[in-house]
Amino acid sequence: MTPRGISAVVLGLAALVLAGCASAPSDTGADDLQPQIVAVAEASADADYDQALALLDDVQAALDDAVDSDSLPAAKATSVQQSIDEVRADLEALLEPVATPTPTPSSTPVTETPVTPDKPETPAGPGKGNSKNDKPGKDKKNKP
Repeated sequence: MTPRGISAVVLGLAALVLAGCASAPSDTGADDLQPQIVAVAEASADADYDQALALLDDVQAALDDAVDSDSLPAAKATSVQQSIDEVRADLEALLEPVATPTPTPSSTPVTETPVTPDKPETPAGPGKGNSKNDKPGKDKKNKP
């Protein structure tokens, strides 16, 4: 996921928490989460993924506290937890080093046949054979 995509997910998480605040004024747990979620969104937008993960840990702790104190409805806590898990997975994926493939030697070695230059043709010297006197059918020994 791109940094913008993570920011969008984090902002969606913030909107989810804020929507809970508007519908239930007694959701003090949601009020506590909102500024922390915005901080996660800002860190991820700045591509500071280590910081965003640390801040997300704070959001997780605040969510756990809100659930323990019953200041956040269970359904909302479940939705927020799913969003936290998704954002965490995306941030951790961005922190993993990208593996560059290393070339592996092929199992069959490739050998190249050396190319030898052709010998230049040399002009032929006087040869034996078909000259004026050596016509087929005439034998030099049988001359009268």
